[in-house]
Amino acid sequence: MNYVLNRAGSGAISEICAEDDCDAISQATELLGGDPVAADQWDADGSDDDGGPMERLLFWENSHYAANDPGQNSIAQLTVVRS
Repeated sequence: MNYVLNRAGSGAISEICAEDDCDAISQATELLGGDPVAADQWDADGSDDDGGPMERLLFWENSHYAANDPGQNSIAQLTVVRS
C-alpha cells in the first residue's frame, strides 16, 4: 500500500510504500527520528487532493504532547487511501 507522511510545520512530505499498517508506522517512525508516539488508532478525518476520504494516524514528539490532544500538537500525520 502507498502511504504519505506529512510533517507539521515544514509541510515536508515523504511517500512510503509498505506491506501493511505496521510496516508503514515503523518506516514513518524511522523517518521522523527520535522516539515519536503514534496515536492508538486510525481516524477518517483526512481527505486527499481530490477531496476523497482517507484515513490518518497522528504522531507526537512524546507522550506528554500526545496526552488528551486531538491533533494540534502533532508533529506529523501518516495517511492512506483504502480501496
